[in-house]
Amino acid sequence: MAILAAEQVCYTYPNCTIPAVRDVSLRFERGSYTAITGLNGSGKSTFARILCGLLTADSGTIVREHGASVRMVFQSPKEQIVCGTVARDTAFGPQNSGLPPGEVELRSIESLSVTGMLPLAERRTLLLSLGQTQKTAISGIIVLEPDVLIFDEAVALLDAASRADIFQFLAHWHSTGHTIIHITHDRDAIRHAETVAVFVNGVVKFTGPTDVFFSRDDLMKLVLGSPLPARYRPEKPAQQPAVGSEMALVVDAVSFAYDTHEVLADVSFALAAGTLTALTGISGSGKSTVLELCAGLLVPNSGSICARGRPAIALQNSDDALFEQFAADDVAFGPRNHGVTGAALVARVKAAMENVRLPFSEFGERRTFTLSGGEKRRLSVAGIIALGAPVLLFDEPTAGLDGPARYEIMQLFRRLTEQGVTVLFSTHHQDEADFSDRVISLARGTITCDSQATLWTGDETPATVTRQEPLAGTTLLKTVRAAAAYGSDAVMHRRSVVGRLPAIAKHLVFTALFVAGLAVRPTWLCAVAVGVSVLYALLARYPFGKLVKSMILIMPFLLLFCVFQMIFASPVPGEPVILPWKYFFVTPSKVWLCVRTLLHTESALVAILVFIRTTSEYELIDGLSILLSPLTLMHVPVKYALVIIEMIFRFIPLLIDEAAAIIKTQLVRGGLGKTKNGFARVRIMLPLFIPLIIQTIRRSEAFADALTERGFS
Repeated sequence: MAILAAEQVCYTYPNCTIPAVRDVSLRFERGSYTAITGLNGSGKSTFARILCGLLTADSGTIVREHGASVRMVFQSPKEQIVCGTVARDTAFGPQNSGLPPGEVELRSIESLSVTGMLPLAERRTLLLSLGQTQKTAISGIIVLEPDVLIFDEAVALLDAASRADIFQFLAHWHSTGHTIIHITHDRDAIRHAETVAVFVNGVVKFTGPTDVFFSRDDLMKLVLGSPLPARYRPEKPAQQPAVGSEMALVVDAVSFAYDTHEVLADVSFALAAGTLTALTGISGSGKSTVLELCAGLLVPNSGSICARGRPAIALQNSDDALFEQFAADDVAFGPRNHGVTGAALVARVKAAMENVRLPFSEFGERRTFTLSGGEKRRLSVAGIIALGAPVLLFDEPTAGLDGPARYEIMQLFRRLTEQGVTVLFSTHHQDEADFSDRVISLARGTITCDSQATLWTGDETPATVTRQEPLAGTTLLKTVRAAAAYGSDAVMHRRSVVGRLPAIAKHLVFTALFVAGLAVRPTWLCAVAVGVSVLYALLARYPFGKLVKSMILIMPFLLLFCVFQMIFASPVPGEPVILPWKYFFVTPSKVWLCVRTLLHTESALVAILVFIRTTSEYELIDGLSILLSPLTLMHVPVKYALVIIEMIFRFIPLLIDEAAAIIKTQLVRGGLGKTKNGFARVRIMLPLFIPLIIQTIRRSEAFADALTERGFS
């Protein structure tokens, strides 16, 4: 009996003439396990969104068994997280369903246990690795106990260990009688299914048992592509001294930490010119950090990095790398910023697009937002290749690509090395690592294995490479990263007296200090309020130097405000004038007014800084829910207000993270340059703000879809 069926479903995206899904009919039996596969842009994800109700078909029908629920786990797990901690995010769906608190807690514990995330239940979702984020997203869906679970490329960005965990979960979920639909390009994921459906240009070209699919060479080659040939390596490669004239990238004793969290420790390697090197390791091992350090987006705490020219990096999220409306213009964005124009620019763009299987004649005038996820990834790679840098860095360049596209990207890397370009890329795929000339493996920030170690023995930097300095604009990037760290200090300060207070107590103490600091009138009481606020900061273990710096930074604005008070405030009748000057004169009452203003503001500022540093977002929500609980007796919908506040706390860091990714790619591709002209400054900032606005809209739509999948209405 079919629990879910599609009958002659068609769908065309707005402003597109080619249907994404054409006349698709598929049946999914209760308890079945189906893999839907095909090339990028073949309509798989669109069909999945139609099945779960996020899109409405232009024609055809979707038939569900009465009362059956269908939920989907998105390809990008960050877009499915709606709350600040793992436990709260998992409980979000059941709470929306109106289940009793005991039932919500029981379901949350069970779902977190199934995915192995129970030990991290109190972890902030922004601090999770990609694999942990994916497992949290899964927990947030299975806690709703859907009858049909749809996975949309849910293992594409995961390391081998995390993928194995998810496959194990899917086997367990299937064994309990649930229906699974897995959208995937992954060979291992397809093997776990009972039935395979192959999409080609929006049409189902094959549907049948998994073993039949793997027996058909034509289908295997279509979906999975040709296998990558392995490069020969001796079993015990000798360590070869580096030859200075041949080196293209030298990483010498580099260590790096984000604040107090050490990421890399004494990492050293040297890459010869014209070589292809794979960087492997589980999520969180430091691969992306190594690549960003080499590109100048991060500054090492110790050690040095030397390279031929400025290495160019293609970041993991391809959506953040696209800045122009049309595909060809986007590829031209970087070379144009570096001064390439005319026929030379056109030639570079055409060559780069042809290299990534996006022919200029077919894709040059395609709008970037209409491209599939795989096509966007290939376009982002083309934009980096077009820069013509002698050292190219790629962070998970084949994640989410179909088999043929993955094969083409790796062959492209080989062709680049034959032209003398040095390529370093991170990967979770063993066949890609085997295809490279060399494999460097990381674990916990150190190199654990190097298949062909090349020692850097020179005492001086060779003439062919130069010491890398940070990219201009990294200060802006640093500021954005700091803004994303809200709430992380709250965990660090729980050992303090203030940090250990319950959520409601933190709110009451802060409110009392803040209101008292602004409300008291006598000058001596204002001074006392400042002293109490400083004591509050000391009890919270707030760094005294940082506190003083914050108070000094706001002082110029306060002094300017005091000037306005001197001009516009009314003096006390009969009091002496200390300093007369035209319409501006100083009197004792005005002086004391300015002193009180300074004390009021500094007292309130200290209270705010300490509250932010010691109160995480979920403590803020918990405290507000208690403070506002009396309003529920008056039938005021407090619940929805709290949910909206919590969503804001989740959504803002997502946008900050988005801004950081856009800034990174802008810096790499020559955007956000320095100029003295005011109008030119505004113009060069447009490629930052316009993509951020577009990404904000996209994130908002994805966030709305996530709320729909979690039962929020």
